[in-house]
Amino acid sequence: MYSDSMVYFDAHCHLMDDSVFLDAQGKGIKAFIVNSTKPSDWQKVADLNKRLTGIYFCAGIHPWYIDDAYPGWDKDLCTFLKEYPMAMVGEVGLDKNKPFFNQQLKIFERCVDIATTYNRKIHIHCVGGWQELLEIITQYPDIQPLFHRFSGDEFIISQLKRFNPYFSILNGRYADLIPDNRLLVESDSPDGLKTPTAIPTLVKNLHLDLNYLNQTFLEFIGEL
Repeated sequence: MYSDSMVYFDAHCHLMDDSVFLDAQGKGIKAFIVNSTKPSDWQKVADLNKRLTGIYFCAGIHPWYIDDAYPGWDKDLCTFLKEYPMAMVGEVGLDKNKPFFNQQLKIFERCVDIATTYNRKIHIHCVGGWQELLEIITQYPDIQPLFHRFSGDEFIISQLKRFNPYFSILNGRYADLIPDNRLLVESDSPDGLKTPTAIPTLVKNLHLDLNYLNQTFLEFIGEL
């Protein structure tokens, strides 16, 4: 348990040099959820967890990288999750700004099925595909979702409420729409905020309650 009132957590980022995580930890960001985007990243995030403290990790296929979904990828994901009981599923999802949406749907549904089968939390990216996403996850009432870099609206939040989801943000547009006990912050580094060290400034600029954020993060990862 982290007791320092100025401790911060990054609910969603990606693979970076070890030095980036160590530097961020030295500036108060004590833990990170590191997402993969394709199968070649899965072992890399697991190895990062072995090298550094404060690393939680996910395995999945991002909708931007569906070309990396080789035959049998889903069996390999199941094998990975069996080997790493602490691993979550992510980053997965739907993006209507990218091609091959029908293939995205198939891969996403399979990832949701695997996540619920193995009782894992799932980190979801969604751009423009909310109707299709809802049609899929409605079939999986036990889904445990975190909607990363959330970009929906109040109506979408109301539709998602039945799944008791978490939402992570990196700007203030949606902060007031999300209940405090479901709200997380993320850097989405290195492609969003360039480094997790920007998290304290983000929290300050959005006037967020750090105690709520910390409690929600620890609840999400199962440490409360």
